[in-house]
Order: sequence, then structure tokens, then C-alpha cells
Amino acid sequence: MSQPTDVTDARSISYVDSNPPRGAAGVTLWGAHYQLQPTEDRTLANDTGFAPPAPRRNCQLSVAPASPGATAIQACGGEIGINIHSASIAANLRDRFDLGTIVLGADLAAPARPFASGRKAKYSFVAKIPRSRQSNRGVSQAVAYYNLRDRVHRQSFWFGMVLFDSRGWSYRRSEGLEHAMWDKGTNQPIVQATAAHSNTLLDRGYPTTAFGGQPFSDPRSYTFVIGAPQVRAAVAMMKAKYPELATRFSDDPADYEIRHINLNPEVYAPEGSFAQIGMSVTGWQLEIVP
Repeated sequence: MSQPTDVTDARSISYVDSNPPRGAAGVTLWGAHYQLQPTEDRTLANDTGFAPPAPRRNCQLSVAPASPGATAIQACGGEIGINIHSASIAANLRDRFDLGTIVLGADLAAPARPFASGRKAKYSFVAKIPRSRQSNRGVSQAVAYYNLRDRVHRQSFWFGMVLFDSRGWSYRRSEGLEHAMWDKGTNQPIVQATAAHSNTLLDRGYPTTAFGGQPFSDPRSYTFVIGAPQVRAAVAMMKAKYPELATRFSDDPADYEIRHINLNPEVYAPEGSFAQIGMSVTGWQLEIVP
């Protein structure tokens, strides 16, 4: 599974409040209050680090085409840009726990089952995050996710690697470099690792750019590799945080399959706050490796 490399019209891979067709990668603006329309907005290049060729209207979609810097998706060739601006999608945030979300993701055509055969999942991409702005309690974040399903109990959980959080290193360390939490939107548990700083949840044999909290304009490579030891550790961490899940999830990594992956830039902006994140992505892919 990989992002397309021959996009000529951003509309071909962009969606509003729905996943792309199974087996296809796409970019989804979650929330039902806004539509995506072509835009010539030249300022998006400053937000995402991606300047598509002319005609830009073929490569850029915005919730407010006449408003520079509004929430938007860019796609051309093999590059994708995402700009999330909380004030331009305020109605979505009110319906979604104060979260503004655009996801590059894919439901796999067939579930991947590397852990049963001693193999690993290697999820990688190159990203730039040149824009991160907040006021009051606003937060900008980017997380790469697998969704793992227990085939025995038919339960799923999110396994993520945090690459960016505007609250910075001190906040991340205080929360725990590896920890479990609950996702209200999907009503599923989440286990999160911290890029290049987690020992039990990441296969450290594969180098990756480290977690950061400051925007950057240079392309940086991220690699999120998990095998049976990491899945076993994630399940144990999840059950330790939520003992009621003890009988609902298998302890055997061989029982888990990958059904979905995504890259999830997101802003949190409760009433009276503002947040923005802009990023671009190339080389987004999932491989099964020995």
C-alpha cells in the first residue's frame, strides 16, 4: 500500500467525512459541515511546504477558496499537502470534541498478517511540517497510526507513533513516552509510542526522525516498524490501563491483523482557542518485511 504518485486532480483522492474506497489511499476532511472546492490560494505553499504547479486549482481544494490559509488539501504527482486551520472549520470542531482533522489513510484491500509468520510491518514516509500556530489552549499534533484487529475477539485498537506535538518535549515526557488512552471518536483504545524515543513499542533496528515540537521546512524521514514483540507490549500496556479489556483482546500477536493505516495531523481548539498545522507528505507506504 502506498500513496499515488501520478495525481493530476486533487479531487480524485480527496473525501469529506468518508473513507476512500477499500484498497485505495486518499485524504479525508473529517466533519460534515464544509465542502472542498478548487482554489488558487498561493499562500498554502507557506503553510504546507508544497507549491503545486499551475494550474493550482487542479491541485488544491479548500473549504473557503477565497480565504487565504483556510483549511485545505493539496495533491499533485506524488506529493500531498494538508493545512488545518481551526477557525475555518469551526462547525466541524464543535461536533468532534474540539478536534479538526484531515487524514491521509487507507483501508487495506486485504488484511495484512505479518505477526503470525514472524515478519514485521514497516510504515514509512517523508514529511515537512512548516506551520504550527496556537493560541490559548490550542494544540497541533501529527501521529502515524496502524489499526490492529484481533481476529479472535473481533476487537480493534489504534497503535500510533507521535512525530509532532506543539506542546513539546517536556509535555510529551510528562505524559509518558509510551502510554495508552481512549479515542472518543472511534470508541477504541489507543497505544502511542514516541518517535525515536520508545523502547518497547518500536523496533529500534529501523532509524526514524525523532519526535519534535517545533515546525520544520526540510523533508524528514519517518519509519514506524512493529513486529510481534511490539504488538505484545502494546496489548499489555492497553490492558494495564484498562483492566476491563483483559478478556476482550488476545495476548497472542499472531491473532492480530492490520486493516488500516493513516497519517493523522490534527488540531485541538476548544472555544476561545486557535490552532493550525500545515504539512506535506511524500513516499507514504506500508511494507511487510522479514
